[in-house]
Amino acid sequence: MSTVGTPYRGKSGQWAFISHRVSGFLVFMFLLLHVVDVSLVQDKHLYNEVHAVYGNVVLRVFEVGLLFALVFHALNGLRIILIDFFPEAVRRDKTLFAVVVFITLAACIPGGYVILRPFINGHF
Repeated sequence: MSTVGTPYRGKSGQWAFISHRVSGFLVFMFLLLHVVDVSLVQDKHLYNEVHAVYGNVVLRVFEVGLLFALVFHALNGLRIILIDFFPEAVRRDKTLFAVVVFITLAACIPGGYVILRPFINGHF
């Protein structure tokens, strides 16, 4: 058994790493869906039908999830760049990750409300 520890082992760095990969994958999957969606513009009727489906509550909840993934991924990417350019910032990694999570929540909770407002107000 090795006595050398790993730098993460369930700490904020590991969660930042995993969350960054998952959010990046989700944003990529949305991008693929978006490319298909935009390609439907040639068939106006099909395009309108697809966008009518996007307006239902289940897909609106997924849209809120996309908002969280996109904002988190962007901010965490900036955190990674900051640590790459200023290696001494790694000592403040836990604080930087907390700032990323805080700003993500502060930006996305109001944004999620706006996306879900028609359903919150009972307008289906």
